[in-house]
Parts: sequence; C-alpha cells; structure tokens
Amino acid sequence: MQIRPLSPIQAWHWFFQAINLGMRNPRAVFGAAFLLVGSLYAMVMAGGLLASLFGGNQVNTPTLLITLLMVVAIFMMMPVLLGGLMHVIAEAEAGRPVTARDLFQPFVQRRAAKLAALGGLQILLMAGGMLITRQLAGEEYMAAYNEALNSLLQHPQDTPPTLPLPANPLLMFVWQISLNYLTAILMLLGIAQVSLSGSRVLPAIKAAAAAAVRNFLPNFLAAVLFFTAMMIGTMLLSLLLSAAVLLLGAIFMPLALLAAFLITQCFVAVLLVVVCGGGYLMWRDTFGMAPAQANATHGHIEL
Repeated sequence: MQIRPLSPIQAWHWFFQAINLGMRNPRAVFGAAFLLVGSLYAMVMAGGLLASLFGGNQVNTPTLLITLLMVVAIFMMMPVLLGGLMHVIAEAEAGRPVTARDLFQPFVQRRAAKLAALGGLQILLMAGGMLITRQLAGEEYMAAYNEALNSLLQHPQDTPPTLPLPANPLLMFVWQISLNYLTAILMLLGIAQVSLSGSRVLPAIKAAAAAAVRNFLPNFLAAVLFFTAMMIGTMLLSLLLSAAVLLLGAIFMPLALLAAFLITQCFVAVLLVVVCGGGYLMWRDTFGMAPAQANATHGHIEL
C-alpha cells in the first residue's frame, strides 16, 4: 500500500481540521460520540451487575474474574466503537447522509471482529510494555512503586512514600515515549484502515507501522499537539467543574452534581470527536489516493 510522505507542518493542519470536524453534521457526529460514551457506561453497569450477582459485596474469585473479563471486553469494544465514530465523521465530511446510529456500522459491515482484534493487540502491547518497563525500572523501584500504590489505596489520607529513581531513567523515558507513540499511531491508523477501507487486520497493522516510521515527524508532532491540548482542556475542565459545584452547590447540591456530570460528558464527547477526527485525517492524508490537502484549513477554528 502506498504511503504518502508528509511534511511536518501537516500536524498543524490536522490539529485545526480535527477541531473543526463535526460542523457539517454536528447532530450525527456529536450524537455518535454521546452514544459511544453511553455504550461504554452500559457495559460497565452490566459488568457491575454481574459482579454483584455472583460475588455479592465481597472481593472474591468470581468478582475478580468478572472484572477482568469486563476490562478485556471494554478494550476490545473500544476499537469497534471508535471505528464506528470514524465512519460517521468520514460520511459527514463527504456530505453523505449519516446518523448517530451509524456508530454501530462496523457490525453491519461485518468489520467488528477485525476491529476487536486490534483491541486484543493493544492489550498485548500494554502487557509487553509493562514487562520491559519493569526491567528498565529495576526491582527496587517497582517494589517501592507497588508499596506506594497500595498505601494510597488503603490510606488515601496519608502521604505516599517518596519513590527512588528508576535504574535506567533515560532509557525508561525514551521507551515510554516510543511505546505510547507507536501504540497510538497503530491504533488510530489501524482502526481507520479496517473501518473505512475494509482492510484485514495484519495488512492494516503493517501499513500503520510503516506509516509510523516513514511519517514519524508529522505524526509525532501531531501527537504532541493533541496531548498538550488534552492536558490544557482537562485543567480548564477542572476549573469549570469546581466553579459549577461551588456556585450551584450553595443552591442545591444534586443540581451541582448533575451539572458537573453533564459538563464532563460534553468534554469527553468533544475529546472523542477530535481524537477520532485526527485519526481519520491522518489516515486520509497518509493512504488517500488524491494529493494531501494541507491547506484545507488555514489555522483557524470554526464555531
């Protein structure tokens, strides 16, 4: 599959185009994002209900097994739902009729199993990454880290102990950055390749890995831009939630909690649209047949 070489400035265009995505059909795009969040909530609630039925209120083997299965199911369902959201975004950007219910189009197109396999790949990457991280950090660091984590969970009011430096701090930093970059690019481009072009899993992963290497600079700069924007947005969200709880809590606390919940869900929906939209744009300009349109958005945000 042909991979277009892209300029580093493409990362900037992806960023602004992703923010502007959804303006052509906001009802479908943001409706699909809210439907995605609701689907995940339903899965978590179903898992909690099963755990309470089989394990009661105690932490035992059935409860732990159901929790583990629920986590695996969520990891495997996420690429399916993200692929559906990318489908909605692509159809809306093309001007074709689309609705929020098209979030579940991967099931209709029989691509859900292939997308779920990408979720299994992500689990394997995370497991392998944790093993290598343990080796780079050293046993002393990991023991201190686990002790601090257990202390925080059991006694959250206490100050956790200071962690020692990892055995190989520079290598560990480079490894973490490399793993996060590779995982993000493989998932975004792989999901788009399977969901939007119907590719098989292995060819999609190979193409995404090749694109991650060939267009490293624009992809990495895009990841930095999106991550920085997400951190800034999270901080602003915290301030907004604090103000909402403080102001509305003086009137009626349940109203304040409801407002905080709704604000958070809106933030998550917008974040999903921007991230999935960014993945769609990267896929379109990396594997598309037409020349890349870097000047589609001239560095401004449409509202």
